[in-house]
Amino acid sequence: MSLLSVRHVSKTYALRLGWSGKTQLILALQNVSIELSPGTCLGIVGESGAGKSTLGRIVLGLEKPDRGEIWFQGKELGRLRPQELRSLRREIQVVFQDSFSAVNPRFRVKEIISEPICNYLDLTAIEAAEKTIQLLETVGLTAADADKYPHQFSGGQLQRVTIARAIALKPKLIVLDEPVSSLDMTIQAQILDLLLDLKQQFHLSYLFITHDLAAVAYLADRFAIMYKGAIVESIDSLDLSKLQHPYSQQLIAAQLPSHPRDRKSFIQPAKR
Repeated sequence: MSLLSVRHVSKTYALRLGWSGKTQLILALQNVSIELSPGTCLGIVGESGAGKSTLGRIVLGLEKPDRGEIWFQGKELGRLRPQELRSLRREIQVVFQDSFSAVNPRFRVKEIISEPICNYLDLTAIEAAEKTIQLLETVGLTAADADKYPHQFSGGQLQRVTIARAIALKPKLIVLDEPVSSLDMTIQAQILDLLLDLKQQFHLSYLFITHDLAAVAYLADRFAIMYKGAIVESIDSLDLSKLQHPYSQQLIAAQLPSHPRDRKSFIQPAKR
């Protein structure tokens, strides 16, 4: 059975045009369907505006689709009562692109990480503190970091903090919304290594939203290409040579080669 099943989901936004009061309908998602098995990573790749983050927000329950269904662990999220939905939320967590805006700057790290623990687990203050230290060490930080504020960390270190918060409740699924795109290349590799280790250690499933084919090829088990709100291509391997859609070819051509002589020709995506 699939852990996550997105079935024929569509989402439209109304954009107001100036002071005229007129609105323009923006189709963010068009009949999107994906399946994610337990313990695997599905990469969702596409340019800005392709609908990737909208899909992530709908999976998280932050947005409601206009049409379609979201099934998680055999339950349709749209039919759950508020109390049932709250219980299920601990099973789905998220790591955002901008780690600084994803945390409260007035909270110490120990408060940031322990917040979901205190909300969902019946632990004493001492037990919660011990679990917080364990989580910090799991993501490569130290006990001394627990009393620091967000501004005292680099972007990569603070992203480790948000990852620790995401795994605090031992979720089944983590939505990774561009988790490394704001980091430099060396730190990107370290965070991807950490995510891969945690996936194997805790049998996590990832929905990895990104525009970076190299990053998704490293972490994902399979991936889908999004273009203008639709899934235009999906493959179950990481062999980029199997990508045939013109937009997929454009993404491949946009990747920087190791040497200029290896550059690929630029291919315009087909009009839809």
